[in-house]
Amino acid sequence: MLRWLVALALVGAFAIVMIDPVSALGAQVTDPDFLDDAGRIIGSPGAGPEPENPGDRGGYAQLLTLAVMAGGVGFIGWRVARQARN
Repeated sequence: MLRWLVALALVGAFAIVMIDPVSALGAQVTDPDFLDDAGRIIGSPGAGPEPENPGDRGGYAQLLTLAVMAGGVGFIGWRVARQARN
């Protein structure tokens, strides 16, 4: 029971920090330049040039890397789950 409470507390603390890390850590942001740029950090969908070379961001090589990584993590999870049942 204690393990579940500790895990729940850690997940809750992590969620609070991820939702609003500036407020969670007690910092005050007063720099107007930072506040103006905050909405442009990630960018909007469709911004920028289309990928032309395999190494460009958003090209097939980047998506293939994501697929290989996701497949590898999924395979490892499958093997761990299969061993846990035995």
